[in-house]
Amino acid sequence: MADCMNERYSLTAELADLTGEFRIDRIAFPYDEREQYEPTGQIPVIRPIYGNRWLSGQRWGLMPYWGKSSIHADRTTLGDKPYLLSMLARKRCVVPCSGLLFERQEGKVRRTYRRTHAEKAIFGLPAIFDVWMDSEKNEFPMCTIVTASSADGTSESLPLVLEGDLMDVWLDPAYNRVESVRDLLRSIPEAEFRTEPVL
Repeated sequence: MADCMNERYSLTAELADLTGEFRIDRIAFPYDEREQYEPTGQIPVIRPIYGNRWLSGQRWGLMPYWGKSSIHADRTTLGDKPYLLSMLARKRCVVPCSGLLFERQEGKVRRTYRRTHAEKAIFGLPAIFDVWMDSEKNEFPMCTIVTASSADGTSESLPLVLEGDLMDVWLDPAYNRVESVRDLLRSIPEAEFRTEPVL
């Protein structure tokens, strides 16, 4: 069975390191260091609000557009779904991360592995978000992480890492032409990761 990126992930940075690395201006999420964030749960994301970078909470996984929750969106197929393109143009955020957790079948045993960045203790994953409103007008922000398909043709989803100027552009609401943002996604270089089993 192929690896599946980001079934879960960890964020173990201290808040001071997180705010410094991502130049966060406001905290609007009860942040704590966690070894595992899981799909459909609340996760910390960085998004621009009123000209500042906010650390806020969103549900990991889009709904109710699918019959099941969508936690990943492949950068090559974003154009197949108009509502994803709308989010790509105007509703972008960053998911801060320390390590990516996935499972791999090895014979009869299923093992958990962790991917960590070869050079950075914390890094940013590109994501797009929407706000779902229920019948009582309560708002529920939710996001999906943008990934890349593996070059070998397997079903593995690979992480994309935003760094430096790329992150600044990704979080800039004035950068809102869909084709330009898609070109930006295509330009993200492949990051180096270390993979090791979780004992």
